[in-house]
Amino acid sequence: MKKNKTIVIQHLSRDFTVDIEYSRRKRLSLAVYPSQRIVAKVPLGVSDRQLNLFLTKRSAWMDKHIRHFKAHPPEPLKCYVENEQHRYLGELYALKLTRTVKPAVHLGNEILTVSLKHPEDPAAVKVVLDRWYRGEAVRVLTPWFHEKVASLAYLHLPKPSLRFYRMKRRWGSCTVNRVITLNTELIKHAPESIEYVIIHELCHLKVPAHNKTFYALLESILPDWKQHRKMLNGK
Repeated sequence: MKKNKTIVIQHLSRDFTVDIEYSRRKRLSLAVYPSQRIVAKVPLGVSDRQLNLFLTKRSAWMDKHIRHFKAHPPEPLKCYVENEQHRYLGELYALKLTRTVKPAVHLGNEILTVSLKHPEDPAAVKVVLDRWYRGEAVRVLTPWFHEKVASLAYLHLPKPSLRFYRMKRRWGSCTVNRVITLNTELIKHAPESIEYVIIHELCHLKVPAHNKTFYALLESILPDWKQHRKMLNGK
């Protein structure tokens, strides 16, 4: 078994440190994380020469993503304490913590109230709030999704199935089996951003690839999709 390692790739006089992780996989993949860490997951059969060639070809791509994450650092980790700001459908709400036997969450008057047995425990607050966000995502986004499907009936799209999952790097996905997954974190963003993601994934039912045909279809439905994507990704 090859040992994991770290190598340095140069691009335009800049050095990129790439963590190499070997495993029994079929394809070589590359990811840049918001922390600016770069990870390449490599099949055991790939030689050092093949790996270096792959990374050199993707150096401009790495540079683009590193620049983006430097310009748009991730939101600081939440502490789940009194008066901390949390989002719901694009609006900010101040967190209020109260003590009660049965966990509950209430939204109103710019305040997000979380009631639980141990409000002094941030981990416990997070569990209750995460569960509520997921429930809200399913409750709110499901009818929105089906409304969009109905509005696009003229495209004669195959009937999709819908599921929800909290994803780290995607807002949505669409499989060849017509299963569309929406990120539960979308519930924190503005309705316009959510609409963009739903329409984007529905377009994949017609055109699976991100090619000119796909983007032409997306633009015919949502002419200002680029603006919504920028807003969603904080650009």
